[in-house]
Amino acid sequence: MKNDFDPNKPAVPIAYPRLLLDIMAERGFSRAEVLAGSNLSEDLFDKPEHRLTPAQFLFIVMRCFYLSKDPSLGYELGMRTPVTSHGFLGYGVMSCANLREAIHFAERFVRLRSTLMTFKLHEEGDFAIVEASSNYPTGILQHFVFESLLLSLVRAGSFITGNNLHAGEIHFAFAEPVYYAAMKERLPPICFNREANQLRFPRTFLDQPLMMADPVAARLASEQCERELALINSADDIPAQVRAMLSHNQGHYPHLEAIAERLFMSSRTLKRRLQQSGLGYQQLLDEARKRDAIKLIQNTSLTIEQIAQRLDYTDAANFTRAFKKWTGETPSHYRSTKS
Repeated sequence: MKNDFDPNKPAVPIAYPRLLLDIMAERGFSRAEVLAGSNLSEDLFDKPEHRLTPAQFLFIVMRCFYLSKDPSLGYELGMRTPVTSHGFLGYGVMSCANLREAIHFAERFVRLRSTLMTFKLHEEGDFAIVEASSNYPTGILQHFVFESLLLSLVRAGSFITGNNLHAGEIHFAFAEPVYYAAMKERLPPICFNREANQLRFPRTFLDQPLMMADPVAARLASEQCERELALINSADDIPAQVRAMLSHNQGHYPHLEAIAERLFMSSRTLKRRLQQSGLGYQQLLDEARKRDAIKLIQNTSLTIEQIAQRLDYTDAANFTRAFKKWTGETPSHYRSTKS
C-alpha cells in the first residue's frame, strides 16, 4: 500500500467526526465546546465533501474523551456508524451480490475512508475471518480505533445481510478494558487477548445474497470509487486531480471554485498551480467535454442536440463549433465515419 499517511493532510471524511459530535450533543456538549481550541468552524461539519487532517480528528477524539469522561466512545461510535456514512464505498457494499463480494469491494476501496487501517478476508474451517490491521502506530487510541472499526463492520454486515448482530464474534488483541462490563449487553460477543483484531462469523454467510443487491448500482459505485481513488493516488498532481473531478458526471462539470474547495485551496491558488503545469481550468474542461462527447457520439443514439445538452452547452451550434475545433469534423460527420 502507498505510504500516504500525513497527520496534517486532509484525509478523514467529515462523516465520522460529525457522528462523534452528534453523540456528544446527545450528552449535552455543544459543537462549540468540543471544537474549542481546534480552530475548526462548526459549519465545516455540514459539508459532505470536507475532510479533516488526522491531527484534527485526533484532537476532537481526545476532547470527547476529556469532556465525556467516557472511555467507551469507540464502542458507541462503532455501533452508531451507518453504512451510508461511508459514502460511495458504503453504497457499493450494499449493492454487491453477496457478502464475499461486498468485503472484497471494501478491501479494494478502504483507502477512500482511511489511510490508517486495512483489512483482509480469509477462511478457516467453518469461519470467515476479517482481520483488521493498522498501517501506522495507533498509540493511546488503539482501543478506540479497533473498537470503532470492528463494531462498525459488524453493524454493516448485519444491515446488508439481515443476520443477527450476535451471529459472529469480535476478537481484540488487547486485554479486556474496565469499561467493557458496563457495555457488554449492548455488544456482540467479544473475546480479548487474542492474536489479532478480527471479526469472525459463519463461513456460509459469505455466499448469502444481499437484500439490496443491485448490479447496476454496484457498477456505478465502483466507477465513482475509482475516480475518488485516482484523486488520492494523484495527491501531488493537481492537473490529474482536476481531471478526475471533471469526470464526475456528464453535464454537471464542477466549477473552478467547487474544485478548489474540494482540494482545500483557494480558486486563486488552484489557478496558479495549474498555470505552473502549463494548463488552465478551461483547457481541462474542454478536454473532459471532448472525451465525453466522443463517447456519447460513438456509443449512444442520442441526437446532437441531446449530447450538447448533456455536455452543458447552451445550444447545439456552440457544441458543433467546439467539436470541430477539437477534431476537425462536425459531430454528425464524426458519427457517420467512426461509429
